[in-house]
Amino acid sequence: MRRCCTFNQLKIAILISCAYYALALLGVYQTVSAQGIAIVWLANAVILSALLILPYRQWPLILMGTLLAEIAADIPTFPLWTAASFGFTNILEVTLAATLIRRVSGENFDFDKLRRGGYFLLFGPLIACALAGLIGATINIKLGNSVLDYSKFWLVWWFGDALGLILLTPMIVVVWRLLEKGIPKIPNKIIFEATLFSLTLIFIGIYAFSGKHEQLQFLISPLLLLSLGIYAAIRFGVLGATFTVTIVAMLAVYQLTREIYPYSTTSVQQAVWLTQEYLALISVVSVGLAILMREINNQRRALEEKEYALRMHNSTLESHVYDRTLLLEKANNALHEANIQLAHIASVDELTGIANRQHFRTEAQRELNRLKQDNQTASMILIDLDYFKRVNDTYGHGAGDFVLQSIAEPIRQSLRPKDLLGRMGGEEFFILLSETDLNSATNIAERIRLALESLVLNYDGNLIKITASMGVAELNKHENWSNLEDLDDLTRRADQALYRAKEHGRNCVETATE
Repeated sequence: MRRCCTFNQLKIAILISCAYYALALLGVYQTVSAQGIAIVWLANAVILSALLILPYRQWPLILMGTLLAEIAADIPTFPLWTAASFGFTNILEVTLAATLIRRVSGENFDFDKLRRGGYFLLFGPLIACALAGLIGATINIKLGNSVLDYSKFWLVWWFGDALGLILLTPMIVVVWRLLEKGIPKIPNKIIFEATLFSLTLIFIGIYAFSGKHEQLQFLISPLLLLSLGIYAAIRFGVLGATFTVTIVAMLAVYQLTREIYPYSTTSVQQAVWLTQEYLALISVVSVGLAILMREINNQRRALEEKEYALRMHNSTLESHVYDRTLLLEKANNALHEANIQLAHIASVDELTGIANRQHFRTEAQRELNRLKQDNQTASMILIDLDYFKRVNDTYGHGAGDFVLQSIAEPIRQSLRPKDLLGRMGGEEFFILLSETDLNSATNIAERIRLALESLVLNYDGNLIKITASMGVAELNKHENWSNLEDLDDLTRRADQALYRAKEHGRNCVETATE
């Protein structure tokens, strides 16, 4: 694995060195004016891009290849010591720029934020190139073949290197990062627009730097070409902007090397400076705008992704809330049903299914209070089964329970829906008849007695007959309404009538006396 990695690193270093060598030859033979003044140096952009992207462990191989490529490109024109000095100068320039840029902007450098573009511009074209220019100017002065003095040559070197970095570095880095992610499919509409734009750019660029009609070109060059650079930045991003300024720079340099200037000038040096300044201006504006647009788009996409994630999170929360609400509703319904069942259990006699003693007393007292307020009467019937103990003793307690369960329905059939029926306990039952006088209550009691007397109950093949004694009492209305008797008084008087019925031989109905 280590050998494979080393071999891949070596291949990358060789490819970068070859690219440097090709651009160095271009710089030596194609971007130098007839007077020997370099206009733009593009080779350093390749090395700086590699150092900004590749890990530090690959730097030594890349820088060694850079030195060899520089010497190979310069040796036909310069002495060996000069070529080596130029190589070390360029290595110092790109190493210093890459180190500072990566230190302040972080790893995985890309032209995706305006802040990173600013760091590149500051530490690369401004600082590193200026320092390299000082060394390069010194070397040329030592050679003694420069047509310029030290300060002017320093400026030319500085601007040439800076312009090369500005022109190519963003494009190389963006393309490199694009290849790492995978080339996206480009719509045909964009391809057609880019092709038409490129042809327009070349046509206007050739005309702008043709040297004819100098005043006209002086207006066209800054305005139209800068406008095209801005358009490329907006429509095609950083890659389109760098491609645009590179085409403009190639056209400008081509004309300058043939001493064709689109503006009035007194010297080659001034023409080179003006061209370098203009190319730097259009590069900074176009590429800077493209980086800004890219950063805005990235932020917009990040916001959209966060918004989408927030919507999904809210949707998940809503789903959870909905599920919890359903569960809560089910739990509430179950609780409500349980409460109903508990209330039913608390109010109903388990054996007979009618109201138990406590529930009957509560409802009966509430009904008496209402009747008193409405100046209505009521009657109470107490029922006691005759000789019920014999049933338990003869047939067992199961038979007794069966008898109690069997008599509830016949009693209920003799009553109205508003009448109250309850079990007092054992074989005794309450009945409260609303708005019923003593005579009517006595007739109802007699009807119930006859219904019970006619019952023939079959329990495990045993035929059981029962009878019941009953006492009836009417709400006492002879007193003032405010002093009327309560449920206990009414029950007491009905119980006294029941006691007389048992004394009179059972299976009969007795009424309470006033």
